[in-house]
Amino acid sequence: MLRMIILMTRGIILDQRTRRWAMFILLLAALAMLFAGSTFLSGSIDTVWSFVIYWGICGWLTIAALLLALWDLLLLRVAARRERRRLEKEINERKPDDEP
Repeated sequence: MLRMIILMTRGIILDQRTRRWAMFILLLAALAMLFAGSTFLSGSIDTVWSFVIYWGICGWLTIAALLLALWDLLLLRVAARRERRRLEKEINERKPDDEP
């Protein structure tokens, strides 16, 4: 079971499309919890522990989406740096007689 969770997590982290869908779903769930907790569920969250658990889960979803977004940003910067170096190398290797 733990191995399956690790493989699924690795798949979400490494695949850009899946990672962005996960961020979308996490933020959507956090916004739904925020709306529900501040409107019609506000009377149901009456004890201290239910309040802490409910808003803790909402905060955890938001932080998870934020961390995925930061990871996505870092991966994009690495890819852009790699592409820039490849283009610089290609331009530097071009001979002067190759130009049109």
